[in-house]
Amino acid sequence: MAHLTPDSYFDALEAHFNQLAVAVAAGDIEVLPSLSEQVQQLSVELTQVWQQWQRQGLANAIVNQRVRSLAEGLKVVRANLLRRAMLVEQALNLVVPASVEPTYAGTGAYGAGPKASGRLPSVAA
Repeated sequence: MAHLTPDSYFDALEAHFNQLAVAVAAGDIEVLPSLSEQVQQLSVELTQVWQQWQRQGLANAIVNQRVRSLAEGLKVVRANLLRRAMLVEQALNLVVPASVEPTYAGTGAYGAGPKASGRLPSVAA
């Protein structure tokens, strides 16, 4: 697919990005890899021609605004992916509880207590 202008790049990137956002929100894991790859490939192509556009004066304020809006949308998609990952991890912990490793050493809620050394600590008031 040949993209000649900034608008055509951004139109294609936004279309693929919107499909990716919908797939993440719906939890459609079958299309996530292909959509992610398409968005990544378009992003790589965009970075390769960005310098050229700036030299030609094609990267104006509208293009910069589109980049910012895509960055904000990417934050939302990333947050949704993290939520999905947390749900999967919680479900996995229910199914296979032996795979859960404690965050802290020891059996207490906040880790192991102080070790007995035989000394009495001094208390100063």
